[in-house]
Amino acid sequence: MEDLLKFEADLQTIQIIANSLMVGGMPNNVNRDLERRKYISKIGYLYPDRDERLRSVSDLRSLVTAVEATPYEKILSSVAMNDDRNEAESQDSTIDDVMLKEASRRYSVAFEGGFHVACFFAYLKLKEQEIKNVTWLAELV
Repeated sequence: MEDLLKFEADLQTIQIIANSLMVGGMPNNVNRDLERRKYISKIGYLYPDRDERLRSVSDLRSLVTAVEATPYEKILSSVAMNDDRNEAESQDSTIDDVMLKEASRRYSVAFEGGFHVACFFAYLKLKEQEIKNVTWLAELV
């Protein structure tokens, strides 16, 4: 269960940093750093060691560099690294898509760990994703 909670916290931290890069209302790095400090979690695998590196991220490439030598490096490196955020490489994946796939994989693996709270947590998260998918399909129709 601890692994899933730390993973969730790290994913939210990465999403907050990636989204803050796209916000145009923060012209200087001081405002961006202050806003990030408010919302970045204080738990997870990235917190004590990578906190300073993550606060100084200024673009997507530096985000990948900040999470170097962690499992998240592989996840983020599969995302297109060009400055035009609308155009992706051949995989056509965004940070959200790649993180969603990894989260779904980890939640599925949680069922193999035996009978504990993580099974219920993973079930609820997967059910939440199923509801999002059904809603998305219904909106398409």
